[in-house]
Amino acid sequence: MQTPSKDIIVVNGLTKTFKGTIHALTGVDMVVHKGEVVSIIGPSGSGKSTLLRCMNLMETPTSGSVIFEGQTLDIKSKNINQLREKIGMVFQSFNLFPHLSVLENITLSPRLVLKIEEEKANQLAIDLLAKVGLTDKVEAYPNQLSGGQKQRVAIARALAMKPDVMLFDEPTSALDPEMVGEVLSVMRSLVLEGMTMVIVTHEMAFAKEVSDRVIFMSDGQIVEMGTPEDIFVHPKEERTKTFLKRVNVF
Repeated sequence: MQTPSKDIIVVNGLTKTFKGTIHALTGVDMVVHKGEVVSIIGPSGSGKSTLLRCMNLMETPTSGSVIFEGQTLDIKSKNINQLREKIGMVFQSFNLFPHLSVLENITLSPRLVLKIEEEKANQLAIDLLAKVGLTDKVEAYPNQLSGGQKQRVAIARALAMKPDVMLFDEPTSALDPEMVGEVLSVMRSLVLEGMTMVIVTHEMAFAKEVSDRVIFMSDGQIVEMGTPEDIFVHPKEERTKTFLKRVNVF
C-alpha cells in the first residue's frame, strides 16, 4: 500500500434513479486517492456496483458529479473517451469476446484505441499474460478456459490500456470457490505495485487484507467508511455491525 498523494476520483452528491422511482444511489460523496485501495462492501442491492459503474459513466448519474484526475466526467464531453481509457474495468462475468483468442482479446483495444502497432501490442499481451500466470494460453479461446483463467485474462485486458485506476465489480462472484484464490493473487500483485484500485467485493478477508479504506454501503448510501480495522474490528454503526454478523465477520 502507498501513501496517497492526490485525489484521482472525487464523487460529489451522486444520485442515481432508475425508472424515476428506484433510488439506487442517494447523495454519495467519496474520494479515492492515487495509490489507494478502496473496497466497497455491503448487502446485495445496496448500490455498490451502480456506484462503481458511475465512476466511468457506464451508468450516467441522475445528479451529482464524478471528477477524474481533476476533470468532471460528462458523457457529452469531447474528451470522455480519452478519460475512460485511463479507467480500467473488470466485471463479474469476464465479458471476453468468444470469437477472439486470448491474445486477440488483450490486443484489440491497444491496437484500435491507443494505435499501438501489432508487434508491440502482442509483446505487451505476452508480458501481461506472464503477470497473471497464463503464458501458455496465448492462442486459447475463452471457451477453453476455466472461470478463473477467464477473469485473469480480463484483468490483463484491462491492464493493456495502461489505466491510472482499476475498478473491480465483484471479480470473484462468478467463480467456483477453488478459482477465487488465483484471481485474488493477481489482484494482490497489483496492490503491491501501487495500482489505484476500487473493489466491490464480498471477499471480506481480502478486503481487510489489502484495503487502505473500506466503505460500507446500504440502501444506496455510504453508512460508514474507515480503515479495515475501523470497519471490521470497531464498526460504529448498527447497520454495519448487523451486516458483518450476517457474513460471520463480526
